Amino acid sequence: MSATELPSRSNDCTIKDRFGFATGACTIKHRIFSRLGLFSAFLALFMLAACLPDEAQQSPLAQATLTPTPRSTPLPPVPTVIPPGVEDNPIQMVIRAASGTRNLISNAQIESFQDAILDQSGLIVEITLVERYAEALAALCDSRPTSVVVAWLDGVSYEAAQALDCGEAVLQVERNSQTGDPGQIVTNGELQIGSLGALSDATFCRLGYDDYYSWLVPSLILQANGIDPANGLTTVTDYPDADALIEAVVDGECAATGISESAFDDLRGTVRSDLDVLETSAPFPYGVLVYPIALTLGERLRLTDALLALSTDLDGGDVMKPFLSQDNLETVETDDFEALSGFLSRTGLDFAQLGN
Repeated sequence: MSATELPSRSNDCTIKDRFGFATGACTIKHRIFSRLGLFSAFLALFMLAACLPDEAQQSPLAQATLTPTPRSTPLPPVPTVIPPGVEDNPIQMVIRAASGTRNLISNAQIESFQDAILDQSGLIVEITLVERYAEALAALCDSRPTSVVVAWLDGVSYEAAQALDCGEAVLQVERNSQTGDPGQIVTNGELQIGSLGALSDATFCRLGYDDYYSWLVPSLILQANGIDPANGLTTVTDYPDADALIEAVVDGECAATGISESAFDDLRGTVRSDLDVLETSAPFPYGVLVYPIALTLGERLRLTDALLALSTDLDGGDVMKPFLSQDNLETVETDDFEALSGFLSRTGLDFAQLGN
């Protein structure tokens, strides 16, 4: 072979040494074969990746924290409601004792009245005596299921209870076949006082600032007729008792005073003829028993029936009389206090505010 002649390439490419022996297989491949092999390798890797599951191709996800299964827990027991009228929840009955009689009522009389109610109704009732109707009203309006208060009220405090929505009238006291008594302003007949306005220049007399018919009711009469009792009267004089008061009016020491209609009718004929009635109010009830909303229906009926039964029983009536001075008890009807409410509304006073 000449120096310019290149050795031929063959597929087996056996290389022999100079003695003619083969030295090994030829590892030199054609350039085209090498590129084709590299491409085939990439293609195989690509196909392998395409065949893997989706989970294997995605990045691993964080595992969710297990939420504990909620377990039900028992609720605390609901406290048992204790009905009124039992030992643990007695009904309180508040009564305003008649003026000057509080110290005359003994504990034995209170216990006798309570026992009589228990025997008739099966309800435990505790009697509380107060000096003013305002105290009875406040206790009534403060009633709640665990401390029920029923109260005996007068006409003015009953009107306040209605304005405050503190309860419902159920029974009222009856005396001499009547359940109430109007108030009157009477004057000395010789003075010929023709109108309430003429009292502004006259002396008005009373038993005291807290007396019902000689001052409270006349004040309401004046107010209902546009006269301020605090500023519309020149002189107001107190007298020690009813006889001295009426005698002062008859003698001309006083121009006018207040008196209940029944007390006026009970005056001696000669005394009554010396007086003129200037104005008369609506009847003011002797006593109204008011139940709060907190008193349940069953207990209402039992207490009402028991008190009515006691009032018609000779012994029961005697047990009740020191507290209510009743001849009887009557059930309240819907229109019993219409005249009173109409009269009090003409005063222009805010009885809800007065009740507070």
